[in-house]
Amino acid sequence: MSFASLSTHIAVLATVLCTSFAHASSRKTPWLYSPNIMNVGEVEYEQYTTWKTNKQSDSEYSEVRFRHSIEWGAAENLQMAVYFADWRYKKTSEGSDTYFHDVAVEAIWQLQAPTPDDVGIGLYGEIKYGDDFFELEGKLLFEMELDQVNILYNCTLEAEWEGQHLDDDKGVLENAIAVTYAPEPNLTYGIQAIWEIEFPGWSQQSDDVVYVGPSIAWQSEGWWITISPLFQATNVQSEPDLQVRLLFGIDF
Repeated sequence: MSFASLSTHIAVLATVLCTSFAHASSRKTPWLYSPNIMNVGEVEYEQYTTWKTNKQSDSEYSEVRFRHSIEWGAAENLQMAVYFADWRYKKTSEGSDTYFHDVAVEAIWQLQAPTPDDVGIGLYGEIKYGDDFFELEGKLLFEMELDQVNILYNCTLEAEWEGQHLDDDKGVLENAIAVTYAPEPNLTYGIQAIWEIEFPGWSQQSDDVVYVGPSIAWQSEGWWITISPLFQATNVQSEPDLQVRLLFGIDF
């Protein structure tokens, strides 16, 4: 079945199943964050599944990442989340392994909600910690509402430390943009692009890698789901050519 045919079937199914308007807590862009946040007291469970494959430098490479989080509206302009388990299955030419990677805490501070008249602005921060791993991540979040079309932009800076003594460090700079279209209140199509640069040891720059891909999201009463494949548009052999992310959320 072609992707176009699959998208048509999913859209029809979503239209039949979805009977309520999308909540602010639903994620319509699996690879980007919105400055829209949950209302105070709202609680949600989110399940991340990310599959990476087709690495030119290793024909056996395949990786699946699972993240489980609880998110809640902590204050009028503040959303918090705890990622209580991030575990992975990884296969390479040297073998395969399933392992726990990290736990994390996340916060989104909304400076301005997106409206047809105002650009939404938010600040995102995340701390990750695991065995021989520590990461700090910050994002600037922007969103523009244009009737049924939304434009999102995220600028991300990460600092990572790995190894027994956390002496293997690097930085990551990422620019990401998404354009979404909602023909129905509970159905959203989109396209996303990510440009990422790594700085090993903060002293050198690796090759730029760019990913582009479509997305589809839908919301029903009390739950939502979204999926997006990303295809590498550059030719960086050490990076996977395909990444697919599926997000599923349940509102409490």
